[in-house]
Amino acid sequence: MVKTFMLVVGFWCSFCYASTGQNAVIWMKNGDRLTGTITQQDKDIVFLNLPYSGQVQLPRIQIERIEQQEVAPTTVAMEPQTLMVENQAVQHLSVDLTAGKKRSSSSTDNLGFKTAFEQRDEAMRLTFDGKYDYETSNSLKKTHKYLLNPGADYFFQSQLFWRNKVDYSHDFMASDYKNLDLSSGLGYSLYDTTELRVEFIALAGLKRTYFKETDGLELFLGDRQSLDFRHLQLEWDLRYLWPGSSLEVFSEGSYLKPVNQPVQYIEFNQEINLSSGVHYYLTERIRLSFSVDLDWSKIDVVLPQYEGLSVDSRDLHQKLSIGAKF
Repeated sequence: MVKTFMLVVGFWCSFCYASTGQNAVIWMKNGDRLTGTITQQDKDIVFLNLPYSGQVQLPRIQIERIEQQEVAPTTVAMEPQTLMVENQAVQHLSVDLTAGKKRSSSSTDNLGFKTAFEQRDEAMRLTFDGKYDYETSNSLKKTHKYLLNPGADYFFQSQLFWRNKVDYSHDFMASDYKNLDLSSGLGYSLYDTTELRVEFIALAGLKRTYFKETDGLELFLGDRQSLDFRHLQLEWDLRYLWPGSSLEVFSEGSYLKPVNQPVQYIEFNQEINLSSGVHYYLTERIRLSFSVDLDWSKIDVVLPQYEGLSVDSRDLHQKLSIGAKF
């Protein structure tokens, strides 16, 4: 009887040890890696004791994989054995659609489409952004353009990375109808979690701008139909999900400064692209978005004996859209 009781107790202790008190490495879907001891877990929550901040609660829906490390039950020290290893990349996709009508002194219709894709593993993050805008005023085209922005980030460590990207835009209404920008530089991620992202990137690159033949620019460009200039650029990506709410604020954009002037009488000063606003999540996936978008290219025409003539290109939009994030 005593032997049977001891066997039952031993079996129960072994079961408890297998369920809790295990050293583990937990990979979150946002790329974070947490190392500590699992003290308790169920189908919804994993309780992890961290050596530097104590116990935290991790929702399983935010966990990508768990690598549990178990020491063999013997008096001889054994190397930890990984019980479960996965290497599945984390992917995010968002799609937003804007459509509207405005009736005042002019009749304005607009349609917009925006998508963003991101795939992340330990060492690499691949991104692709796309944007399309079409707007008419009194049945005449006012805006018609699209942008494509593929990129790749290589992480030296969890916060420091190197970015390579391509920005391609085509504007059917502007004289500088096509722009191709190749840039590369160093980025730093202060925070990158489900609730908060703060990233800054310093880039250098080469931009080529193509011009239409019928806009009278031959006085300044001669026989050329395109201009190349080098530039420095600062990008940012800020996002904060308000705790305990469905409200997320964001700001993303870039500031570009040319370092050379390709022609004598045209001076390119700066270029700003900014999108700031809020997302309100109706469900876990579906959201309403309000944003203020600014695209501003500051350009001056410099002629002898004349003050600089501004030919700035400035486009400011307020947008309300509905979309989804996966």
